[in-house]
Amino acid sequence: MKTIFKYILSVALGASILTSCDLDTIPTTSVDAGSVFGKTGDAEKVLNGGWNYLMETFNSYANPGYGAMLRANDAMGSDVVLNDKYGFRSHNQFNAIYGKGGTNTLSWLLCYRVINDCNGVLDNIDNAEGTQNDRDRIKGQALALRGFLYLHLASCYSFAIDKDPNAVCAPIYTKSTDEVSAAEGMPASSVSEVYAQSISDLEKALDLIPETYIRNSKHKIDNQVVLGLLSRACLYARQWEKAKNYSDQLLAKNNYLMSESEYKEGFSNAENKEWIWGHPQTNDQNNASYQFYYLDTTTPGSYYYSFNVDPYFRDLFEDGDYRKEMIYWATDPGADVESAAYVWMRNAKFKFRDIQNTVADIVLMRVAEIYLINAEAKARLNAPDAVNKLNELKAARGAQTISTSLTGEDLLEAIWLERRKELWGEGFSLIDIIRNQKSVVRKEYPDDKIDYTYTDSEGKEHTVKKTPQGHRYFNFPDKSNFCPNSKYYLYRITDSEELTNTKLYSVYPKLSIYME
Repeated sequence: MKTIFKYILSVALGASILTSCDLDTIPTTSVDAGSVFGKTGDAEKVLNGGWNYLMETFNSYANPGYGAMLRANDAMGSDVVLNDKYGFRSHNQFNAIYGKGGTNTLSWLLCYRVINDCNGVLDNIDNAEGTQNDRDRIKGQALALRGFLYLHLASCYSFAIDKDPNAVCAPIYTKSTDEVSAAEGMPASSVSEVYAQSISDLEKALDLIPETYIRNSKHKIDNQVVLGLLSRACLYARQWEKAKNYSDQLLAKNNYLMSESEYKEGFSNAENKEWIWGHPQTNDQNNASYQFYYLDTTTPGSYYYSFNVDPYFRDLFEDGDYRKEMIYWATDPGADVESAAYVWMRNAKFKFRDIQNTVADIVLMRVAEIYLINAEAKARLNAPDAVNKLNELKAARGAQTISTSLTGEDLLEAIWLERRKELWGEGFSLIDIIRNQKSVVRKEYPDDKIDYTYTDSEGKEHTVKKTPQGHRYFNFPDKSNFCPNSKYYLYRITDSEELTNTKLYSVYPKLSIYME
């Protein structure tokens, strides 16, 4: 497999976290493992370098690292409306992923290069100089990161596991590769096998990372992150009992839901107590912050204002829900309101933490998600506490709670709706559509001019006529209607992989949707 024959190393060993321009790649065949993994601290730097490569690597300005996959998942969903500015427009039109370029290539490259980093650590950590506690913890973190990446592959490269458990997904590598073994390649595993690998890695990690481990940065994987990833992976793999148990364990440790004021601060600060996992940014390391040029649609100085809201989405929120107050019609921030032709439905959820230095942290997991996982797993198991967990989250957001008598499919629909509302813009939209075998739903919004009221710099109110903007793409590129289990939803194995890896489809055949 040509995409993974190099370790991604933090070669500047004095730094624990590097900017992407500081990262180097060195063929495994030209480096003595003892010199790279001789000490536990060196092995940890390899992990840090891999993590930074995963989150900070660009292949274009529209694709800032793993965050690009998060943005793509929402751009391809039902509730994000993109304007005509740069960034993720082709995803919104369903041209990007099926076409194999851009984000697709980046996804494959990032996953397998960082998986190889993790494998290098796992192959060598037992012989590294240091304490056994450090060896175990680093080993656990490498397993957890690898499990996280296999979860991405399982949930994005195949349909829901219950549609076809034996559908081809992606190769599984558990040993580091050199140029020779990489070129030979590995057969692609089934979606069931990739989920199983992810969960196995994460369960081993849970045993190795002590509960007492205190990390010095939110990007590092601790016990709570592993429990959260296990909750997520088991939910996607339809292992309801495990999803319930792991999310119960996590909520027993951390059930904090942010206050209204915290929610409105901008989802840009990893120090928020509800954030379980995130990618912090600094003035010197802020490549990933570029995503906020798309997400931040209300701050003057942000640039693209891309990720706007389907106007119908706002109607899904009850009065009193403070999340509804954060969604409103507006022109581009800082624009001349009188001359602006259009208004977009903005969501003030995401804001640069420091607009002057364009800094904003990237959220990867929050306690709110765990409440929703817990509620869904319990609903699948007909556990009576399912509604209670959903209502605890809704109450924290000022929303109306639902009847405790709600069960079955009605309860599941209520939970999925709450996921759309609570996790908007955090990268779950398309994954939820795929795993639940649902369809993208988009409805045209009337373009009749509406009354738009604004306040000028002197505090005077004015009402002007503006044209509202909603969705503009209502079918797939082949003009067929949106539907469940569409080929346009899936990431695709790259051309280079299909051309060079002769073993790729030797066990499980290529998905039939790509041979039509």
